[in-house]
Amino acid sequence: MKKILATLVAVVFSTSAFAIDISNLSVGISGNYGIYGANGKEENYTHTGTLERTTKKDGAAFVDGYASIFIEASLTDIVSIGLSYVPEAIETPQNVNSGEGSDDTTDIKVKAEFEELTTLYVLAKSDIGVYGKFGLSTMNIDVTSENAGTYSDPGSNEGIELAIGYEHEAADGVSVRAELAYHEFDDVSANNGITDKNEITITNMEGATGRISLVKSF
Repeated sequence: MKKILATLVAVVFSTSAFAIDISNLSVGISGNYGIYGANGKEENYTHTGTLERTTKKDGAAFVDGYASIFIEASLTDIVSIGLSYVPEAIETPQNVNSGEGSDDTTDIKVKAEFEELTTLYVLAKSDIGVYGKFGLSTMNIDVTSENAGTYSDPGSNEGIELAIGYEHEAADGVSVRAELAYHEFDDVSANNGITDKNEITITNMEGATGRISLVKSF
């Protein structure tokens, strides 16, 4: 996905078909507050590789606030292409499995961080300021744990973003946007890399974000 995003950006911003000068550019910063959920499954194996226990938790959710930055280029009066980036990690709460360590008394603790969330999107705006967005997203997932070995990081994960919003134009090329977005990501899995391993699988990763943005157009 990162190669696809990089290729699309290079094509759009460098070819004569989409020649863009500084007067067509906008930059912005957004405050985001989102709720994210998924279904989780943990499979515990014995040292012989036999599945001993399966624990499922459907509909687990968490909320987090974060900032993002973006740049957009106008292709026409109503269509723009943009690239947004989240410089900070989005963190899940720590999940604690009481007494599930190898000695049946030690707690196992696991959490994940979603890093470098990057979205390439197309924005189409109406004359009254209402707009829609469609984007392709990628992010890295970092899993940390205590008393459970070392979980392998799932690596990059891809998804889509759909959004609808309203833009109010103020003075001197400054605008304010209010936006609601829906996110969906691919399934991921990770294990702790030991003989009597634990394997975690996350499915139906999705979320909704409320977003306020300040935009400067040139």
